[in-house]
Amino acid sequence: MIARIHLLLFIASALLTGCVNTKKITYFNDLEKINGIETANRLQSFKVQPGDILQITITTIDKDISLILNPTAVSSTPMSQQGMDPGYIVDSAGFVSLPLIGKVHVKDKTTSEINDIITQELNKTIRNPYVSTRVANFRVSVLGDVAHPGSYRVAGERASLLDALSMAGDMNPTAVRNDIMIIREVNGEKTYVSLNLNDGKTLASPYYYLNNNDVIYVKPGSNKLFGTSKLVQLLPAAIGILSLITTIVIVSVK
Repeated sequence: MIARIHLLLFIASALLTGCVNTKKITYFNDLEKINGIETANRLQSFKVQPGDILQITITTIDKDISLILNPTAVSSTPMSQQGMDPGYIVDSAGFVSLPLIGKVHVKDKTTSEINDIITQELNKTIRNPYVSTRVANFRVSVLGDVAHPGSYRVAGERASLLDALSMAGDMNPTAVRNDIMIIREVNGEKTYVSLNLNDGKTLASPYYYLNNNDVIYVKPGSNKLFGTSKLVQLLPAAIGILSLITTIVIVSVK
């Protein structure tokens, strides 16, 4: 009889432990309600902003001209060894200065558009130039209740909020998932936006895809000091006490 009661208590403990609200630690609980095609149509290309560093590679059939157009390729001390990313810094007015061309306005342009602009300018004096542009200093910072907070380099031109959280080792179980703060600089001013990762509509937010130097702050939940749910922590002690009381009652009846 006692063994059966202990077995029932063990099963109850397991069931109660598993009854923690998983909706608080999963992403996009209502995702099935979102039209994926409509969401995908809202994606926007990365636009270059002041402070970005562009790695612009220009190739021509003349090797000497190619060396002139790519000064960082022949530098004796690469900028990366000087603590800087190699490339052309976009100034506060949105321009970069290139050899043989001069100033080129790149603010609010995509890298593809920049390639076309530079190619058109080079075509005036050079035959068949090939231009390739990429952002060399694309970084995002992930702070707060994540496994590995820090600053992370983005290899391509696009990174989503989930990509950044993945680089930081994902959010801890105690993190608040319905109030993720995105800090972004727009035209010299800081903007603050809250995103809810329990809501599939977040995928359509203009802040879901990150810009260079965005900061993501994940707030810790009320259970952070405990490391997990209070109910789950107190459950073993409560079951143990209940088991002891049951045993005493059964022995007393006998």
